[in-house]
Amino acid sequence: MKIIEYVQKDRIISENTKLGVVHLKVKHLKEQINFYKVALKMTILEETEDYAILGDTKNPLLHLRKVDDLKRYSNTTGMYHFALLYPNEKELAKAIYWLYSIKYPNAPTDHGFSKTSYLKDLEGNDIELYIRTVDRAIYIEKNGEYKIKYKDGRITDGRDELDLDELFSHLDKNDDIESPIYDMQMGHIHLYGSNVDEMNKFYTEVMGFAEGIYMPYFRMSDVGLTREKNHVIAFNAWKRTDIQAPEDAAGLDYYTIVLDGKNEFDSLLARLDKNGTPYTIEETSAYLLDPSKIKIKLTY
Repeated sequence: MKIIEYVQKDRIISENTKLGVVHLKVKHLKEQINFYKVALKMTILEETEDYAILGDTKNPLLHLRKVDDLKRYSNTTGMYHFALLYPNEKELAKAIYWLYSIKYPNAPTDHGFSKTSYLKDLEGNDIELYIRTVDRAIYIEKNGEYKIKYKDGRITDGRDELDLDELFSHLDKNDDIESPIYDMQMGHIHLYGSNVDEMNKFYTEVMGFAEGIYMPYFRMSDVGLTREKNHVIAFNAWKRTDIQAPEDAAGLDYYTIVLDGKNEFDSLLARLDKNGTPYTIEETSAYLLDPSKIKIKLTY
């Protein structure tokens, strides 16, 4: 049995790098706005007939763009899920308790390094709600596979049932579970990629993230920033496809990486140039495709 450090490789970019707004294409804008407002208690920050921006009470997290005649493709690269990061166990408990109170289906899961629940929006986009709990477990390698070892000695595959009694113990009778979310981040995004090795190399050597856990037997890997800011971008090759999602594909349009200032932005553009990765500039942002043809917006 071998203990594995979660972040194995030094990062190039600043640890203050973060994910920004995730842009989704939706067919039924009004219904989707209502879902995110009611089920996830997001605040509508801007709304027109063609798009809406939602987030916590002050920060944008999600951009919904109305597109007619969208289709849901199953054999393309794209987004597996986006993940909303809560500030603490009480806020995650309020979010999951609220979903149960309105009888909205969700799947609470314990990954050891995080406590989570999974759900889908009205058009089938997968969402994760979570907190990081990096001190509860370690990764170990056992028989060529990565496992989670909890502090109490349990060894699992890291897809365990979440102890809701323990989580809900962080609530008290005075907590307002209906109140809008006030302190939220886009914690990570998990992608359906075409080749895990190519994605891992691009996101570490070119984009500059720290290497996380590489599971070739599971066809999955991830990258992060520090041990505490782990699992920022994950990718898998479960679909075994290199087909790019067409323009009429429902779901992810593109996601945003917010860099720590113009110097970081310029340095990353220089690495893209050296790697031969094409991009376009629009004011203070750049747009590019990763090796799986998934669109990224860079800004600072």
